[in-house]
Amino acid sequence: MRLALIMSHADRSMTGALRELHFLSRLRGMGVEAAAFRIHGGRAIERESFLDGAVDTIFCPEDLPAPPIPHRKTSAAMLETLRGFAPDLLIFKGLSYDINAFLLHGLGAGQRYGFIVGGSIRDRVLDGAEFVFGEYEEQLERHFPAFAARGRGYVMPKYIDLEATRPEPAAPLHDIVNVGNFREARKNQAMLLPLTRDWRVALVGGGNPSEALRQGALSPGHLSLPGQLSHAQLFPLLKRCRLMVHCSTMDGLPRAMVEGMACGLPVIACRDTVYGGLTDGTEGLLVEREVLLPAVEALLRDEPRRRRMGESARALVERRHGPPAISAAAERFMAALAARA
Repeated sequence: MRLALIMSHADRSMTGALRELHFLSRLRGMGVEAAAFRIHGGRAIERESFLDGAVDTIFCPEDLPAPPIPHRKTSAAMLETLRGFAPDLLIFKGLSYDINAFLLHGLGAGQRYGFIVGGSIRDRVLDGAEFVFGEYEEQLERHFPAFAARGRGYVMPKYIDLEATRPEPAAPLHDIVNVGNFREARKNQAMLLPLTRDWRVALVGGGNPSEALRQGALSPGHLSLPGQLSHAQLFPLLKRCRLMVHCSTMDGLPRAMVEGMACGLPVIACRDTVYGGLTDGTEGLLVEREVLLPAVEALLRDEPRRRRMGESARALVERRHGPPAISAAAERFMAALAARA
C-alpha cells in the first residue's frame, strides 16, 4: 500500500508534526510505503528525511501568484508529484484548506482519503472521506457522529516525550500555569488575572501580552510572563507548578494541556471548550466558565486531592499518548483497513 499524508497547512517547518511523523514511521515499519507532502514557499521541490531517516517529506512549491492566507494556497507541483507517487490512500491533516479539494479533483474520482481533524471545523470534501482521526472520543461523537457510528472514527494520540516530562519532586515556583500564545484573543489569559490576588500565576506563550495584562497582577510578584519557551525550558517549569488552567474560548485538545498532565499537573478547563480528553474529577476538572476561578482556588486548597489528580493525569498520558500509543493507533488503523478490504 502507498499512503500519502498531506500536511494541508502551508509551512516549511515540521516541528509541529511529530505525532504524524511517528505515525508514518510505524506504518512504514508495517510495510506501508508512506510519505508526507507539504506546500512551502520555495520555488523547487525539496525532500527531507525525519526521525533518523525513517520518514520522507516532500515539500512542493506553492502556485504563484498565491494568496497570502495558508488556507487558500494550492500547488500544481504537489498534484503532479502525487500522481507519480500514485497513493492508494490520502490522509489530509487539516480541514477547510483549498489544497484538499484541489488535490482530490486533480487525482480524480475513486481516490480514497480521510482526515486528521481538530475541533469542530468542517470541510467541503469531508462527506466523501472514509475515516477521520480525532483528538478524543467525545469530540468524534459530538462533531463527527457519522464516522463514529460506523466505526470509522479513530483517536490520534498526541506526541509526548514521556521521559522528558516525567514528574520530579521539587518545590513549586508557581501555583497556576497557562500555556498559550498571546497572538490570539481566544486564548483569553486575562480571565486568570483575578487569581493573582492570592496565587502565583505563570502565563507562558509567544507574542506580546497587552499592557493591561502585563500590569494586571493584583498582588506584586504574583504574575510571571516568561515568554515562548522551548520544550527543554517548558517542561522543568511545568514540573514546578501545582496545576494547569486552560481558559481558551475555542480549542480542540491542546497539546499543552496533555504536556501539563504528563508533567504531573491536574488540568482545569472550561467545559464549553474542552469537553473530553480527561475524566472530570479524576485527572482534572471540566467546569462551566462562570465557576472556573472558584474551582481553581478550591483545588489549590485541597492538596491531597490535587496530588491524586496529578498522579492520575500522568498515568492517563502514559496510557493514551506518546510514541507507544501512536504506534498502537497505527496498528489498529491498518487492522481496520484490512478488515474492510
